[in-house]
Amino acid sequence: MQEVLDTNNLQAENRTDARKEKLEADAVWELMGSAEQIVVAKGKSVETFVPDEDDRDTILKAVLGRSGSLRAPTVKTGNTFFVGYNDALYTDVPFASG
Repeated sequence: MQEVLDTNNLQAENRTDARKEKLEADAVWELMGSAEQIVVAKGKSVETFVPDEDDRDTILKAVLGRSGSLRAPTVKTGNTFFVGYNDALYTDVPFASG
């Protein structure tokens, strides 16, 4: 992730260490539940969720890791969250212009 930031000359406005500051289901939903969309990268797939339309439990299952905490990296730009990492999602760096 740091390589993507460096390559695109981006700086994180706010950064936390997911190993030290765990966000669990209720806190994650409070943070993301009113987002326009949540884009989740897992392996080679990318899924997009709309909290107003998609099921809360389905979204949480996608954004929470095995430990039950929010997966890293998570990037928020505007009212959209990008969760997880794969090369396809960050090839065009969707948040670089935000």
